[in-house]
Amino acid sequence: MTRSHKDLRAYIEVLEDAGKLRRITMPINKDTELHPLVRLQFRGLEEKDRTAFLFENVTDATGRKYDIPVLIAAMAGSADIYALGMGCAIEEIPDVWNQALDNPIDPVVVDSGPCQEVVIEGERMESEGLGLLPIPISTPGFDNAPYTSGSHWVTKDPHTGMHNLGNYRGMVKAPNRIGSLPGMLGVGMRRHIDMWREMGEQRLPAAIVIGAPPHVTYTAVTRIPNDMCEYDVAGGLAGAPLEMVRCLSHDLLVPAQAEIVIEGWVPSAELEMEGAFGEFPGYMAKRDYSFFMDVERITMRKNPVYLALISQMPPSESSKMRHIGRAAASKRLLRENGFDNVIEVNYLECTGSNASLVVKFKDPKPGQGLEALRLIAGRFIGKIAIAVDDDIDIHSLEHVFWAIAWRAQPHRDIEIMDTPLLALDPSIAPPDQSRGLTDAANRPRNSGLLIDATMKWPYPPLSLPKKQYMDRAQEIWKELQFPKLDLKNPWYGYSLGHWTEEEEHEADLAVQGKHYETGAKMRQMRKMMED
Repeated sequence: MTRSHKDLRAYIEVLEDAGKLRRITMPINKDTELHPLVRLQFRGLEEKDRTAFLFENVTDATGRKYDIPVLIAAMAGSADIYALGMGCAIEEIPDVWNQALDNPIDPVVVDSGPCQEVVIEGERMESEGLGLLPIPISTPGFDNAPYTSGSHWVTKDPHTGMHNLGNYRGMVKAPNRIGSLPGMLGVGMRRHIDMWREMGEQRLPAAIVIGAPPHVTYTAVTRIPNDMCEYDVAGGLAGAPLEMVRCLSHDLLVPAQAEIVIEGWVPSAELEMEGAFGEFPGYMAKRDYSFFMDVERITMRKNPVYLALISQMPPSESSKMRHIGRAAASKRLLRENGFDNVIEVNYLECTGSNASLVVKFKDPKPGQGLEALRLIAGRFIGKIAIAVDDDIDIHSLEHVFWAIAWRAQPHRDIEIMDTPLLALDPSIAPPDQSRGLTDAANRPRNSGLLIDATMKWPYPPLSLPKKQYMDRAQEIWKELQFPKLDLKNPWYGYSLGHWTEEEEHEADLAVQGKHYETGAKMRQMRKMMED
């Protein structure tokens, strides 16, 4: 089944037809006004009311006017918007992800594509270059430069030629130089940089894709196994192969329908200061040494659209994409490793859909909860990882903490383990301490808290009325014309395995008004206290 949008422009029409796009025609300063305006909907509107924004009259702090519009919150301003980008219903998203991972589709290479209709190079690249693009400031008042945010960095494995596509920020440092923070050791672009350096290569080819079809973006922000190519998975999501063209500066492949491509070279051993920049944990990431790209040329479509993502303090567009994509990838990882009774995984969006997660099991076996959490925390960080039973609503923090309070014992059900370094976590070290790129021996330590909040034996029923009585109560409530209810789980009682036929019979007698029979029986069971 084909779910693909041919390009970003076709997807903009889909958003508009669905009533999920606001076109802004008044002048908006990209450096001081654009992100704050969009941020308001994430701080002050219900998720269902959020939309994408298309800014058609963009200026900057110097008064410059751009002829390139800026699209933002279009990939995942809400779950509804994410589903529009995926081309499926919200409830179908996990299955579509699983199908894509099970059945990736190789891209096809074409001779030319719209992404190379306009070429910026040579003297114009050195004098104007990145300044031609309306790259917004994401956190005005704190960020030290405009940063690309919907920027999918492309690199390749020097041994196999397999491409990696990862979404990383890009600090605009000069018309022909852009910084990068390429993620964790052993993963994605950072893994490739280390490979090229270990081969003795002083630089590696790289490209930045901006404004690709939505399935490409969803893949770029999701943790894909190292042995899979994001382009193939994006094809699987779309249900059709991506069309690719070769860069003009080197042989990397990029989506032919992309709006903008930045081509260049990343030094494999040379670092520059980068930051500060507002990041997804909700704090400013202080400056530190990191990698950068020397830009050789920019290619783009005629009349391109610049795509930005809104991240920083959750909830945000980036937290929504991680929330959905990581849940699907984590569930798949657990099932591939024998945890067939995993029902659902939820990354808590209030923690950036990164630091905290909950895994729901059907009839977990002894020890299985912690075993699964060790696996997932070691792969996806999981600073706080919690296992619960299938009666727990893992999207309700109240319900999850209720399970922790009464189904876990700290001395038995909690572990602390080392996890991959998340350099953006402000709790790992003081802000001015290096995260380890230039001082590997003193790299900070990251750890995860694992909590098995599953029942270790049968429990008594919940202390709530049985469902039939709560159903009748709702009928009465409606007859009385009381305010509309929004019931939260659990809202009725049910058995958890430890409830005898005798106890069930006594409860039945009580609702029939025959509780004296139980009282008489208990009188016959009297006994004297022991001294």
